[in-house]
Amino acid sequence: MKFTVLQIQQLSFGWTPSDCLLNIDHLALNAGESLFLHGPSGSGKSSLLGLIGGVLLPDAGSIEILGTPLQSLSRGQRDLFRAEHIGFVFQQFNLLPYLDAIDNVLLALRFAPQRRARMAAAHARLQAQELLARLGLDDQTLRGRKAAELSVGQQQRVAAARALIGSPALVIADEPTSALDSDSRAAFLQVLFAECARSGSALLFVSHDRSLEARFDRVLDLRSLNQVQSTRVSTC
Repeated sequence: MKFTVLQIQQLSFGWTPSDCLLNIDHLALNAGESLFLHGPSGSGKSSLLGLIGGVLLPDAGSIEILGTPLQSLSRGQRDLFRAEHIGFVFQQFNLLPYLDAIDNVLLALRFAPQRRARMAAAHARLQAQELLARLGLDDQTLRGRKAAELSVGQQQRVAAARALIGSPALVIADEPTSALDSDSRAAFLQVLFAECARSGSALLFVSHDRSLEARFDRVLDLRSLNQVQSTRVSTC
């Protein structure tokens, strides 16, 4: 029986007390499940990801990752918890420009002792190389380049490998295919699904590209999930 990785209950959040942005009654995501989440700009997708990652805290309600309520943790504890259990593919990549591709991937393990302990140092470097190769960066010269010297599409694939290394329980991908052509996008999705299936990771994929949604177990429009949008109220 699959266990619940992410559970949101009675969540409300707003940037000011008088303006509620998110009001979500319930959302759950199980291990090994893939969810495609879409919605127009300004619908609260980025804020929701910030809440799930523990960067933001809800005004009310709860967000649990692996049964741990994020609001019960201090800021430092949330940072460590996020590093251990969540792999992020950021829309802006957030790579360190002076590190090469492999060291950028391995950076995800530096702040996650449990995640790092699941593999020896040599195995971690080998896995980073294998992930990059499966994502299309199989040229040793490319893997050794500084991140600032890579193309946008190459940087995006490095960011994906960094999110996947060490088999986090939850992988969050924020517009991860926006800089890829159709062939690279297909290869990227194949690796993303394969790695999540191999490790049993839950996948939360946020995108405007509705042509991808048939590949996922579930599809949600944030506007239908968010009671603020459906009832057109401005307070939580």
